[in-house]
Parts: sequence; C-alpha cells; structure tokens
Amino acid sequence: MKKSLYLLLALIISCSPKEASNNSEPIEEIQTSEKAIVFSQEQIKLAGIEIGKLEKQKISETVECSGKIEVPPGNIASVSPIIRGFIKSLNYFPGDFVEKGAVLAYLQHPDFIQLQQQYLEAKSQADYYQEEYKRQGELTVENAASIKKMQKAKADYLHFEATSKSLKSQLELLGINTSKIEIGDFIKEFKLIAPITGTVSQLNANKGKYVSSENFIYEIINDNTLNLHFNVFEKDISKIKAGQKIIFWSLNNSEKHEAKVKRIGIKIDEQSRTTMVHSKINNKNQSLKPGMFINASVYINERESYTLPTESVVIFNNESYIFINNDNSFNLVKIKKGIEQDGFYEILEISDELINAEIVITGTYYLLSKLEAEQ
Repeated sequence: MKKSLYLLLALIISCSPKEASNNSEPIEEIQTSEKAIVFSQEQIKLAGIEIGKLEKQKISETVECSGKIEVPPGNIASVSPIIRGFIKSLNYFPGDFVEKGAVLAYLQHPDFIQLQQQYLEAKSQADYYQEEYKRQGELTVENAASIKKMQKAKADYLHFEATSKSLKSQLELLGINTSKIEIGDFIKEFKLIAPITGTVSQLNANKGKYVSSENFIYEIINDNTLNLHFNVFEKDISKIKAGQKIIFWSLNNSEKHEAKVKRIGIKIDEQSRTTMVHSKINNKNQSLKPGMFINASVYINERESYTLPTESVVIFNNESYIFINNDNSFNLVKIKKGIEQDGFYEILEISDELINAEIVITGTYYLLSKLEAEQ
C-alpha cells in the first residue's frame, strides 16, 4: 500500500510545473506561505483533491462519563397473590409480552371458598339488620322503650354492612364478580392480574406450588422508557445543566443514542468524588436493556461555529494549516483550531476572506508531502 502511495506521489510531483510560484495568486488579506503548489486538473483528479468551504454547525465541549441503564420504579412490577393459594395454571412465561389486566395465573385454596362464604353471611346479616333497624325505628315513634332496641339494630346493621363491603372489595381484588356469588355460584379459583403492560422478566413459581402474599410469582418490566444514571466527577458538576444533550452508547455496541439531562444529584460520593446525573430514554425500538453499562458524552457550552473536516487540517512545522485553492494554485494558510467533535475541527478567528475561500477538504496529504519534498 505504501509503495503505491509513493508511486502516486512521485507521479504527481514529476508532472508539477517547475515555476509554480510565478503563477500563484494568493487570496487577499490571508497570510499564506511563500511557496504555492500548482497542479493541473489531471493531477488534482489523480491526487483525489476535493474543494469545500467552511461549514457552520453547532459544536460544543463535552464531559465524558460512564453509567448504567435502569428501569424506572413505576415501570417494574413484582406480582404476588393477595391471599395464599396453590397455582392451578400459569399463562405467561419469561419473554412474553402482557397487557395490563391480563390474567397471569389461576390459583386455588380453601380459604378462597371460605372468603366467599363469609361474604354471603355478612351480606345476609346486613340485609336482616337493615330491615330490623327500619322496623325498630317505626316502633320507637309509638314506644319510647324501643329506643335501645333501635340503637342495637342500627349498630348490628352498620357492623355487618362494613364487613360485607370489606369482603366484597377483597373478592373484587381477586378478580371476582360478587353478583355470581350472591346467586349461589361459588368460584373455585381466583386470578392473578397483570398490574402493568410489559414483558415478563421473571417467573418464580410452577404449577401446583403453594404461594403466599410474601412470594412474588411474576416480575414484569415495561422498558419503553428507561432511566439513564451516570456519574460525573466533582470538578465537572458545575458544567452540567438540565436540558443538555447526552450522546451515549453501550460498552458492547458502538451505536449512538441521544438523551437530555433531566436531574442532577446533590450529594458527592466520598470515595469516587462523583455525583449521579439522571436522564430518561425513549426505548421504543427495544435496543437498550436494563442493566447495560454505558459510556456517555454530555455536550456543554453548545454554540454555532465555523468548522472543517479534521482531514483538511495539516500539521506543518508544529503549526495547524489548511490549503487554500486559487486557480489550482494551493497555498498554506495558518489557522487556529478549537475543539474537535464528530470528525470536525472548530476554526477560530475567522475573517470574511477565509469564509469565502476555497479550501482543500481531501487530498491534503499529497499537497503536504510535495511541500515537504521541496523544503
């Protein structure tokens, strides 16, 4: 490869006019080198020289950091039964997508049957004492001695009404329609319902297993939205502001993702001397996974600047230069470059003449090699 490069360079040099400096016309008010390099159109094509201009774009300094992707607390659910029971059937398995309200599993237990019995008894007693309370109220109008009986009937009615309402709420939490129980249709199994939409990440049970409310059966994660937590060193914290752009990527994948700073921690970790910065991630394409470690760049001091591709800037005598084209005559022009970002240099101290100049974007290596060969 090197051999081919040197042959190409030799061919370009051999075709160059000897009196190059006599034909050059440096651009006005731009300080150029004393010598100009003149190429023919054929040599320009052979060397792969392309001309461009300064390009204005947003550029910024960056703070480099690392962190981790996590699930927001509201997007993860550990699903346990409200009462103890034996698992009759499981409807979903790890990796399955579930909608909120879906029946994850069915469970059975004698306590569940007893709960329905208690509900019917409490409701029956509430209905009885409601009528008794009304009857005693009517009697009290004619007989003052019945006041105590009315008060007792009222207390009994309110007690059983509260009990029946409590039991009804418990049954409804188990997915039971109590109107069926009220006509004598006892239900033998109760449901485990998905509280959120998401993907099953864990299944902690099997058919026939005895579980209680302390045991979770399913874990469901909704990863459409994730949290990005990353650590910023103490010296850089003052540079970080809410709303700043973040570009991040996982350690095993160079694909870039974008987010914005949402919250900044207020406490410095004594050992690492860092604080936590938080962001939210839109993960609709499901390419990011909870638990991933990431590297990130936080873009600070964003501004609009004139830029050039990094390959258009050359180092000559330990200084930064670009090549300016003037009718196929190429002159070195010293520049002052700022930060480098995404393959571009920020160019500082811009004049109107430089803005309008034709600048060599590619092929600078050949021009520099020829210039060095003539030194």
